[in-house]
Amino acid sequence: MKVIIIKSENGNVSKKDIIEGDLGSVLRKAATEALAEWNENASDFIIMKDMHEVHIPLPLKPQTYEALKNFLKSRTKTEAIAEIPVFVISFDNEWVESDFKDKRVYVVSPYIDENSEKEITEYAKQVTSPVQEVEEEEEEE
Repeated sequence: MKVIIIKSENGNVSKKDIIEGDLGSVLRKAATEALAEWNENASDFIIMKDMHEVHIPLPLKPQTYEALKNFLKSRTKTEAIAEIPVFVISFDNEWVESDFKDKRVYVVSPYIDENSEKEITEYAKQVTSPVQEVEEEEEEE
């Protein structure tokens, strides 16, 4: 299986790799890398699992089916719907008042296709993007 690993720092992708391997093994390797970068005096170390829904147009290419077969949830006449696990390894974070802020994370997920890669990449950027943008929009309303 192909697995994507994205390192996101302050809203930007600093590293992206797509490698062959077992999801659990790749996740543990990424967690080991994150542990080496973690400052235990400055932040928590957390691995969180989330599920991300992807919609893939039918018919599925054989390699796409292989990547999706364990995650397929349903299908319509035009697309397959799957839920893929997305793991966020947070190793540089802080509490700002009552909000938890990730500064640097690794995001690990099965690689499905280019579209899902773009979605996961955007998700990784969003996880570490500055909070002020959201707060300013709320104040304007």
